[in-house]
Amino acid sequence: MLPEPANCRLCGSASERIRSSKLRGFRYTCPSCGSFGIESAALAGLGANASIQQDLAHLRAYGLLPLIHRDKQGVSVGPGRV
Repeated sequence: MLPEPANCRLCGSASERIRSSKLRGFRYTCPSCGSFGIESAALAGLGANASIQQDLAHLRAYGLLPLIHRDKQGVSVGPGRV
């Protein structure tokens, strides 16, 4: 699948996204936030949260693709499936 233009779900910058069946959502590539995955279920509950961006940077520092997902506690960040 080809990337499509989209606004970043975290910062609103112009970015690209690709639908990913492995992630059950999208993989975003943002010039400000970097690459991350987001499950479709987490899109609705995602608000402006500085700790999410810190968690993304922390996981990328270890060479992981961060995944934003929804669980019983709400929206959280963890290592994603590549």
